[in-house]
Amino acid sequence: MTEKTDPLGPSYSLFSDWQGGDTGARHQLRALFDAAIAGKFDTRFAEKASPDIVSVTTSLHLLTLSILHQLVGMNSAEFYKGDPVRYVRTTLLTQRLLGIRKLTLGWPAYAFAAEALGQAMLYPEGHAPGADPAKPMANMENWRQLHAPEFTSGIPHIIEEMLACFADLTGLEPVAHLPAPYSLAADIFGQEALITTLVQTPDFVQPFLDHLTDHILTPWIERLVHRLPHVWIELSDASGSPLFIGPRRCKTVAVPPVYRLIANEPWGRRVFVANYRGDHHALPSQGGKRRARRERVHRPASEVSAKSRGEDAAAQALNDLMDFKLSVCPEFIIKLEADQLPIAVYVEQAIRRAKALYLGIGATRIDRGSITDSSAAAQDIHQLAADYAQAIKAVSTALAQRAKPRSVLAWPGDVTIEDINAESDFSLVRTIVETVAQNG
Repeated sequence: MTEKTDPLGPSYSLFSDWQGGDTGARHQLRALFDAAIAGKFDTRFAEKASPDIVSVTTSLHLLTLSILHQLVGMNSAEFYKGDPVRYVRTTLLTQRLLGIRKLTLGWPAYAFAAEALGQAMLYPEGHAPGADPAKPMANMENWRQLHAPEFTSGIPHIIEEMLACFADLTGLEPVAHLPAPYSLAADIFGQEALITTLVQTPDFVQPFLDHLTDHILTPWIERLVHRLPHVWIELSDASGSPLFIGPRRCKTVAVPPVYRLIANEPWGRRVFVANYRGDHHALPSQGGKRRARRERVHRPASEVSAKSRGEDAAAQALNDLMDFKLSVCPEFIIKLEADQLPIAVYVEQAIRRAKALYLGIGATRIDRGSITDSSAAAQDIHQLAADYAQAIKAVSTALAQRAKPRSVLAWPGDVTIEDINAESDFSLVRTIVETVAQNG
């Protein structure tokens, strides 16, 4: 292992060696994490990524947990809940060691909120926590008795301490991760039970979600905004995605409570949902406009008319989709791995709507257990990262011509690796980070 001049410079080989069981890598990581926990890198965390270039961001708290579990035997509960300052410092260190300069902070949003309400939890050794599916706390008889947690202790207090520490160390506006009403309901009622209820007793679900919104999430967000006026509130709602409950139920069941928070509260403009996955579930198949124009010349008038109506329907569906995305995430447009429309569609829509663009790279693309051909995977991820960086740069350039340069946008658009964990291929992470830097 070569010695680095900068202890916080990218250390991809260090992570790969640690992953392979190298004792020297383990000792080197232990020294770095001990220094970070002691506060020796605090001033370095305040170094900002350039706002004028496309950056990489990620969620990697699972990787940090795996490292600390192996290095010092730290279990999941102690990592996530034992010391908020340690949690922030170690999470920021892991990002910097992977060459990620635009720092973010995340945690198990669904599990934390469920636990705050009193849901029975599982904290597997060395793994992220989750609600105990065998012991749901909410049912069709007791849901009206659910109330906001005590904010000065437990999970809410830990979250506040994490956010305050992150803001203090980085000088950045913190993002609080909470579940949206539907996903919160799924964790405390049971995922399968809630879907069954949607089908068999649909009139129950909306009042249940409204109760969670009014009596739990609204006071919780009010408390966060009071304590941290510059906080953003990201409501995660994977369980309510079109991919899981279908586009109709997503729009008619999961989303209305989120709309209320955004539209009716004074802090609503700082609330957003960015993970409604599955754009292909909301759109009909679309033919290319150019091909359709060519076909009109050679087709009978009746067929041309039908084709035009189909084109119009597809265009309307696309507009409806983007309207929907911006209604729950007003600051930017995002394409996640599970969204199947071409990048060009997102670029065109972002420019037309004057919104920054975020593009997600899924965890499976860098999962070493999913890779059968390392060379091909490296080429694919390089091309994808280059295409994504260039797409975001194209949007940024277009927005700058409208007096909206990246440097003045709260959310300027980045490439997001949706998850990095102990099973990630760190050579592919390096490819993404370096390719984005070269093309963005």
